[in-house]
Amino acid sequence: MSDSKGTSVPATFAKDLCVYRATNNKPNTSDASERFSVELGEALFDALHVSPDARGSEPTGDPFSKKVAAALSAQLGDRGCSLVIEPERALNQFEQFRHVGALRDMKAEPSREFVKAWTSLGRFAGRRLTDPNDQERFASLAAEVDAAVAKESDARRILLEEVGEESLLNLDVTASRQRPGPKTPSLEIGLSLKWSLRTDRAQDCRSQGAKMASLRRGRMPHFAVVTMEPRPYMLNLLGGGSGEIDCVYHLDLPALRSAVEQTCRGRPRRRATLDTFNRLVAQRRLRDWDELVDYAATL
Repeated sequence: MSDSKGTSVPATFAKDLCVYRATNNKPNTSDASERFSVELGEALFDALHVSPDARGSEPTGDPFSKKVAAALSAQLGDRGCSLVIEPERALNQFEQFRHVGALRDMKAEPSREFVKAWTSLGRFAGRRLTDPNDQERFASLAAEVDAAVAKESDARRILLEEVGEESLLNLDVTASRQRPGPKTPSLEIGLSLKWSLRTDRAQDCRSQGAKMASLRRGRMPHFAVVTMEPRPYMLNLLGGGSGEIDCVYHLDLPALRSAVEQTCRGRPRRRATLDTFNRLVAQRRLRDWDELVDYAATL
């Protein structure tokens, strides 16, 4: 969503989450052990006009996902969008992925319902069968059923042990709608949230996107990452891939552009960093928060 002058509108809550860590006075977007990361983080905070007295920690997990979900829901609500925005949802709660993790609910032993019904049948037969031959025949048939059930339970136990436990993916923020027919809602957008990045965090996002693509039954939802990470080379670990992630949305791309240019322009050793940033933006691998709102509003 852009304003009347066509300029980008960042996430309104982004600045509120930007603080200097109480433990080391470094920006909470930065790797405190890396000089350039700190310098870039400070330039980003300057562009955002973050108060030097702002103190706190890095927003992660449930609080961050609730903040993003609430902001996205409010902005889409203002535009009459009917998508349901929710934080922290399991992937198999949506139509395209409802089969994921189904084996987790399968048990080797007979269900309680079966055991209850079979016990009731035995009691009923014991009261109604008065002929000894009928009683003997029923006991023989019951033993055959018990043996068959036990054999099937053993087979299921071996199968479940061989298959192993299927991992169940969770999404930080989801946008969905209820379509005619299916009982479960259709996932339109799935978001992975990373306030800042480490190498392993970036790979987690890409692995999640690849797994979603391979598991889906139906149309692949728009899958993207939302972040406040300032380092272009870390953003490139996400956006520079081969399609596991559609794109990366930055909470305040205009402020990041200002910070990158301030710390890199005119410095030959950082030319590659500036080039990486410009390439990510030009290829639309790195986008504004407002582009996420614009896209969601069309669904």
